[in-house]
Amino acid sequence: MTLNEVLRFVDDVVFDKTGKHLDSLQEAILRATWQGEKYSKVAQQYHCTKFHVGNVASNLWQLISKELNEKIHKSNFRAAMERYQVSNISNVFNFGRQSNYVKGNINLCTDNTHPLLETQQKLPTTQTTNENNTPLPKLDLRDAPDIKKTFYDRSTELTTLKTWIVKYRCRLITVSGISGIGKSTFIRHLIPEIESNFNHIIWRTLRTSPPLNVTLKNLIEIISNVTEINLSNNTDAQLSLLVEKLRDRRCLIILDDLQQIFSSGQLIGNYKSGYENYGNLFKIIGELPHNSCFILNSWEPPLEVFNFTDNDSAVHLFQLTGLTEKVAREMLENQGLLDEEKWQDLINFYQSNPQWLKLVGQTIKNLFGGSVAQYLSYQPLFLCSELTNIFQQHFQRLSELEKQVISLISEQPKSISVSQILEKSQLSSPELFQTLLSLERRGLIDKITEEKEISFTVKAIFKHYIKNYTAITKRPNIL
Repeated sequence: MTLNEVLRFVDDVVFDKTGKHLDSLQEAILRATWQGEKYSKVAQQYHCTKFHVGNVASNLWQLISKELNEKIHKSNFRAAMERYQVSNISNVFNFGRQSNYVKGNINLCTDNTHPLLETQQKLPTTQTTNENNTPLPKLDLRDAPDIKKTFYDRSTELTTLKTWIVKYRCRLITVSGISGIGKSTFIRHLIPEIESNFNHIIWRTLRTSPPLNVTLKNLIEIISNVTEINLSNNTDAQLSLLVEKLRDRRCLIILDDLQQIFSSGQLIGNYKSGYENYGNLFKIIGELPHNSCFILNSWEPPLEVFNFTDNDSAVHLFQLTGLTEKVAREMLENQGLLDEEKWQDLINFYQSNPQWLKLVGQTIKNLFGGSVAQYLSYQPLFLCSELTNIFQQHFQRLSELEKQVISLISEQPKSISVSQILEKSQLSSPELFQTLLSLERRGLIDKITEEKEISFTVKAIFKHYIKNYTAITKRPNIL
């Protein structure tokens, strides 16, 4: 019997007797008990007293005792569950036939040749099941991209996110990265690997910048399984209701294109006017205990995620970077490009960004017959309009100070230190520090640490774009 089977069984028992599903603390108690861990560890994790954990556990044991008709407590819980499984298998054979006897979603036999016993507990009608009688989540992926047939290896990154979500039960994860790096595709391919851990999986895009109350109402309706619900327009009341839903159900909610609710022309993470209350949503989802997980997909992370600094926090920032060299080379090979000895220069310049490599590969095939060496021989390098449009979108989002500072750094032949930037500009140190942090979080500059001194350089392709495709007028009072 696996831990997940036990959790499903107890969840059914609790729901039958109380009308509510396991909350995150109850589930943590069951996990700890099953793994032989102490209540004190759970108390520390949930910032409550050991006495409170013990009371919650005691109520759980009472409910399970009534179901199993024997006294259950922490020390005999695992043994009792295993006896229960064996007992029900015996009951199946006493009926003189094999069967998939299901009680509380615990699969006790693998033979599918006979119908289920009439005395079994049926699975909830609100969920479908697969051929192994495992409940499947309700999927609402209307805003999600299709799963691509060609998906370049991201196994390491997928494992990291899967661990955060399944093992550590993170409540809020931001996947950030520059346009074209493959964030949406990456998250979409994660879903099949973790979907069995959730009751609902919902993907919503913020591309059209919906107000928070519209987003909240939509999420509450889907989780509640109703097409229309009368809700207060008060976002605080809606947030409170949503959190309760997230405690009753384990939901995975992906909010895509988060950058659309942030302002252009300002430092990173500043909301458009009227969208500031999204910050309250992210703060509440990160702070309050519940059973669910939000994944935010964005060019730039919200500032709220930086308020959670504890390494054991249920909030994480995942900055997706380029493909590995091996995978990037496979991509260029699949495009049929020539001059393999020059591929590394191309990969470095385009930061192993899959979309950018695809676009430049098409350009090289169309203009240079696939010769990477011939393309690189022309200086300055030609950037196709598709790429310049992408870089323009990122550049236009910068504040004026960011534009000036990134221009100054781009002009340097090598990396430049903070003290050198201060010397060359007329910025105050607080202004410069905020600007550098914002540019780094956008993924436009690299930080280099050498001999205890930190210096900065602009990523090669953006340096090229700024020098050759923009006209930044230097302002004497700033630079």
